[in-house]
Amino acid sequence: MANFTERRTLVVDDIASLREALSGCLRKLGFNQISSAFDGKDAWEKLKAKADEGQPYELIFSDINMPHCHGIDLVKLIRSSEVYTDTPIIMVSTENEVGIIMDAIEAGADNYILKPFTPDTVKAKIVETAKKKGIS
Repeated sequence: MANFTERRTLVVDDIASLREALSGCLRKLGFNQISSAFDGKDAWEKLKAKADEGQPYELIFSDINMPHCHGIDLVKLIRSSEVYTDTPIIMVSTENEVGIIMDAIEAGADNYILKPFTPDTVKAKIVETAKKKGIS
């Protein structure tokens, strides 16, 4: 997971305390390039800006229920971009209905974490996603 922690990471959630909680978990796991966005619209602007700079985000965590751009719509936008076609996306949400989880996966999310989460859960989902994507 050492190489994975060097990735530019974006955490998207409309609730500041949850953004900080996930960012804190990631820092404990060794991540040091963490940015955040307060909703899907803000995230999309940041994703485009980093891509334009030639330093796109390499790992994305996103909530599902957000104002201005729903998380599943954000995933669709991300996957429509050539730059982010294969970027790992992990959804983080309180939504535990199978249909919503399947909608997220079908839209292009690679994995799903239920809130509330623990650092161990976050780590396990990152490792699982890395293996699935063939990333060491």
